Amino acid sequence: MANDYYIKGNKTEILQHMLTGPDPTSRAHEQMKMAIFVRCTEDLERVIKDFTDSSNKLSNRILWLNNIFGAFTVIGAVFTIWQIFR
Repeated sequence: MANDYYIKGNKTEILQHMLTGPDPTSRAHEQMKMAIFVRCTEDLERVIKDFTDSSNKLSNRILWLNNIFGAFTVIGAVFTIWQIFR
């Protein structure tokens, strides 16, 4: 269609254009509203991915820390038993 409208820009630019741009009942205005929803969804998706990546990194570090504590616990138990029977 010749009247198709493609929305460019970030959320702030789109909102500013909506204030001075097309009539609120127009097709272009509706597309701008949907473009803002898409931009928000993309931002949310990116934030969730970043959080998941950092959470995975933290959980791996905690796992290694627990393994080290477990090893020290076993070593401490062996030395304690050795001191008792010595």
